[in-house]
Amino acid sequence: MAASARIDIQDFVDQRRVGRFQWRVFALCLGVLVLDGLDVAAVGFIAPALTHAWGISREALGPALVAGLLGMALGAIAGGPAADRVGRRRVIIAAMLVFGTMSLLSALSTGVWELALFRFLTGLGLGAAQPNAATLVAEYAPQRRRSLFVSLLYSGLTLGAAGGGFLSAALVGHYGWQSVFVVGGILPILLGIVCIGLLPESIRFLVLRPEHRTALVAVVNRIAPGTADERTVFVVSEPADRRRNAVALIVAPPNRLPTLALWAGLFMNLLTVYWLNSWLPIMVRDAGFSLSEAAVIGAMMQVGGTLGNLTIGWGMDRFGGHATLVGMLCGAGLFALLLGAAPADGHVLTALLFGLGFCINSANTGWTALAAAFYPTEMRATGMSVMTGIGRFGAIFGATVGSLILAGGWSFGQIFLVLTMPIALAAVAAATKARTTGHAPAATEPVAVGSTR
Repeated sequence: MAASARIDIQDFVDQRRVGRFQWRVFALCLGVLVLDGLDVAAVGFIAPALTHAWGISREALGPALVAGLLGMALGAIAGGPAADRVGRRRVIIAAMLVFGTMSLLSALSTGVWELALFRFLTGLGLGAAQPNAATLVAEYAPQRRRSLFVSLLYSGLTLGAAGGGFLSAALVGHYGWQSVFVVGGILPILLGIVCIGLLPESIRFLVLRPEHRTALVAVVNRIAPGTADERTVFVVSEPADRRRNAVALIVAPPNRLPTLALWAGLFMNLLTVYWLNSWLPIMVRDAGFSLSEAAVIGAMMQVGGTLGNLTIGWGMDRFGGHATLVGMLCGAGLFALLLGAAPADGHVLTALLFGLGFCINSANTGWTALAAAFYPTEMRATGMSVMTGIGRFGAIFGATVGSLILAGGWSFGQIFLVLTMPIALAAVAAATKARTTGHAPAATEPVAVGSTR
């Protein structure tokens, strides 16, 4: 095929079927999120073993849980602007190596505050990896399938978290709580090394950086051989005011109201998710179940979340992102109410937690898909990362309040009744985002990256 003289990158991606090269990008980023989910869930699943080994109360683990979430929030906020400057690929690889190394060091902890330090450093890597992996996948996906690809990607988080539960049940009794951190540290380091050789940079990021033209031509030809050469002019839509900082753009009119709705919604969503990720195994254990039973019952919420993530992208593409997200949040509220009245029966709790996980974890993915569709390239990594960082502060709040409520002796049912409130507020934020979605992202104009003849 003769090389084209002019290529609009978005049209180039949109008009082709997803090929082997793009599936490779997706598979590598899926691996990032699987390991991210495994590591994030690790402390919650091994919490009962840690309290027993160190002879401490369950509330005493709070600093370690909160430190990890704080690191994730700061890593997400810093990782987006860094990726918009140096590229998604570099940030993802560095983040994988950091959080793998820090997870290994977590296995050497001898007390809560030492573990808290290592979990904070682990969180910096985790926080930077997740939104940039989502951004990279979104920028290689056709517009018509972007929500589906992002939701499939985020199934990796819940799949990894579920794997963390089953892994804990299998390893802790035989090899100690340290074994979970060892496995959770070695795997991301290995994947980071693989990504050095196989993970490409974002095609849209390359268009905006003329110094990466050779790499851009190579990527285009990997997707469609013979399409580009040194004479090709690449075109991409850019904001009319390219001098403005990406952070300023996401909070400037007309982006401000949709951005605030995204922040508020993810804050409430992650408050709920990480309240449960942090304390659910202990809550189930307190309800009269064994350590291994608590790990398996808690893991079923993540299994439900994985299936929900596989479903929500299809729903968002078919019925619209906002309607699907509101529906999932209403479902989550219903399951939380049922859990508030449920008996302490293993089968009943497993079924209801599966349903809650299906709805609340898929809603978490839905916020990311909405952001990926809303923000244009030059602010997408920043917009998604800042949103994720704000959401992580919701996770910190959830883990902290969960600790205080457990210390106050609240019952299993009372806790789930309380959780209906942030779920309802997240649904209100989703409806608000729908009302403001007519405000398009910043006005754009085509930018050409010329040939090097």
